[in-house]
Amino acid sequence: MNFDIIEKQNDVTYEIPKVNFPAYEEYKEKAEAIAEYISSLEVNEENIKETKGILADARKLTDRLNRIRIDMKKEILQNYTAFESDLKEITGIVDEADQKLREKVRELDEQERDAKGAEIRELWKKRVYAFPELEKLLPDAFHLWLNPKHLNKSTSMKSVEADMTEWIKNTLADAKAAERMGDEYLAAFIQCGSLSRAISIIEIQKENEERIRSMKEDSGEEKAMFIVYGTKDISLAERLLKENEINYRKEK
Repeated sequence: MNFDIIEKQNDVTYEIPKVNFPAYEEYKEKAEAIAEYISSLEVNEENIKETKGILADARKLTDRLNRIRIDMKKEILQNYTAFESDLKEITGIVDEADQKLREKVRELDEQERDAKGAEIRELWKKRVYAFPELEKLLPDAFHLWLNPKHLNKSTSMKSVEADMTEWIKNTLADAKAAERMGDEYLAAFIQCGSLSRAISIIEIQKENEERIRSMKEDSGEEKAMFIVYGTKDISLAERLLKENEINYRKEK
């Protein structure tokens, strides 16, 4: 089947409707005259009935003309409305086909990403084989390293391999540095897979410990610190403390 769409000359045509209104100037002059008369009129019991009659006649004329306008508009738009409906039908067919194609392309992309992910996984096994200590320290090392960009078509396997090799070497170097810094740093590194993050975790822990120690020394009373994360959980914890009349201090 030939799917080439050949655009035809004059495939849609229309004629501009012409409305003849020869009485326009006459009716306009009469309406302006009536409006001017009423504007300058001093209304009294004698002329009000006559003036209302003049205006009622003018209103009858405009009402009749408006009915003609409405009927004319319906007739003029009848063919346009039919064309609009036909065009919407064709557009809907094309849009539905476009959506189906997009879905198929997404499915193909996912299949390709899955296939590339499996290929990268095999490459990882070969590279990490030379560094058995890495997966002992970080059992989830592969997923810590893997980035969605590695699965993109635009990222070559050569680039993926280079990034993988560099990450393995740097991560092992960081692991050794954390080990030299002490067990707590090594434990934090194993937990997060990042030396800088591990250092930050330990520093925060030490700051909290120092703050608790300082609070105990200040009052002599036993105190404890709980760190609550998330706006919702913070609000819940604070409400529970208030409801149970527990003394607390909130710090941000």
